Amino acid sequence: MRDVRFSSIIEKLQAVSKKGDGRDLLDRVVEEYGLSNAVYYARKIPELTPKEHFFALTYQDDWVRHYQDQDFFSIDPVLKAGAQSLLPVDWDVLDRRAPKIQQMFGEAQDFDVGHKGLTFPIRGVNGETALLSITSDFSDREWSQTKSIYIRDFQVIANFIHEMIIRTEGGGRLCPKLSPREIECLRWASEGKTYEDIAVLIGIRTGTVKTYMEMSRRKLNALNTTHTVARAISFKLIDPPG
Repeated sequence: MRDVRFSSIIEKLQAVSKKGDGRDLLDRVVEEYGLSNAVYYARKIPELTPKEHFFALTYQDDWVRHYQDQDFFSIDPVLKAGAQSLLPVDWDVLDRRAPKIQQMFGEAQDFDVGHKGLTFPIRGVNGETALLSITSDFSDREWSQTKSIYIRDFQVIANFIHEMIIRTEGGGRLCPKLSPREIECLRWASEGKTYEDIAVLIGIRTGTVKTYMEMSRRKLNALNTTHTVARAISFKLIDPPG
């Protein structure tokens, strides 16, 4: 089961209504999870990126300037891997053999970026794309022990951060429309019910439940049932379980 900090962070992300509060909350997320930094990066989002990419981050300003001055943006393997993946990317698997990439990761340590990292791809309801990266200075052993917790929690938190950024920085929400039956199925799924359970509870065929869930997944641009439920909650289409 997830701990209290996860629920607390989700509640705070849902409550944020002002730009400054949203950015401050990134610092809170970093602190609560014992991380070094967190960075949200968006592209192809009209509300946020009419002329350039959008960032919300906790990195030192000096590192941001150095990153831009060295044009690390053009070679950063984190951005490339995140854009090509549907699943979280562990920085340990990135190809760092190129001299410029070695330079980037080496110099990052001088600015306390964190030498371990995970990047979570975000796919929005209207085709927008974004990334959330979290970093840590854990040892290899500590990282292997805690990485699964980060993957579990931040696949959900990343989407809540995305919706919060859209709401506070972009001036709106990209909210899809679900049918009453789709919402009903999602409510039961959020309580841990199987497709078979849901079919019995609302009096329809199991295959029909699967159809409703698949339609919801596509509308919410989610990867699986858990992701679909998380996105539905973030849009306040359904209430959190319990």
